[in-house]
Amino acid sequence: MAGQSMAGRPPNRPATSGQQPGIARAMRGVLWLLVVAVFAQPVFAGLFLDGHEVWRDWHATTGMLVLPLLALVQVVLAVLGWRLGHGPGWPVVASVGLLVAILVQSVAGMNGLLAVHVPLGVAIFGLVATLLGRTRNRSAARPRSRIMHRSAP
Repeated sequence: MAGQSMAGRPPNRPATSGQQPGIARAMRGVLWLLVVAVFAQPVFAGLFLDGHEVWRDWHATTGMLVLPLLALVQVVLAVLGWRLGHGPGWPVVASVGLLVAILVQSVAGMNGLLAVHVPLGVAIFGLVATLLGRTRNRSAARPRSRIMHRSAP
């Protein structure tokens, strides 16, 4: 098969300047949804603690359904991007870690383990924000090797 590697995948083709592959755009979209949903969680919890019972349901539904599903989609996109040669493998590891953290977070919340639930929520927000920041369009960024090997004037 012409144009395909021995593994049956198309050869790695770098994105043209200023463009991202569709997988990378989808990953950034999912990560933005995750950032918004993770940020909304303490807001929902605060509104519930203020005495508005309905926000407890929003907090629970987002934590047990929306966040795990978005994290699972993120894992799938990270694996696809890596397997198709659109990026490194570290987002796969970070995305699996995020999914596991969200599942642990959900169990801790259901069992009332606030000493685990609250700090883990902060860590999850940090991980999602880091993933979003690190998966920006790398084709627009200068290669790190040029920066590190540049001699001083």
